[in-house]
Amino acid sequence: MDKMKKFFKYILALVLLFIFSNLVISGLLKNSYTKIKDYEIDVNGLYVDVTEAKASSWSGSVKGIVKNNTEQTVENKYLKISMLSKNKKLLGEKYVKIDKIEPGQVKKYDVNFDYDNVKSLKIELTDTMPEGISFFELIKENTIDIGRDVLNRNK
Repeated sequence: MDKMKKFFKYILALVLLFIFSNLVISGLLKNSYTKIKDYEIDVNGLYVDVTEAKASSWSGSVKGIVKNNTEQTVENKYLKISMLSKNKKLLGEKYVKIDKIEPGQVKKYDVNFDYDNVKSLKIELTDTMPEGISFFELIKENTIDIGRDVLNRNK
């Protein structure tokens, strides 16, 4: 019986150590990301907004919305997201494919990147994607429909 108590104490100590270390690691990772506040959106016809952009010294993410403010369906377009350094040097690009977005429709996008020290972003709408781009640089239809008339502020 004494060996069982000792065994369970060791198991409990390991579980507590595991939980503590995961909490510390998670906290350190969250604090290593800074918000990207400097971004340029150069898009005509669609309303594009960045709801969250953050970067660390090795990776980051950009989240936002796309709303079709036109009277026509927009099809087969790409959001080109350029990641820039402090000196506006291009570090890399990601493409979000927008297969189809109806008038008034709002979609979310979410892009992760692995570029070092991204300080600003530039978002453009293009008809084509460069030849030879890898699958990992194309975010295939990474948009989620969030309904119509969600954004009344930009009518």
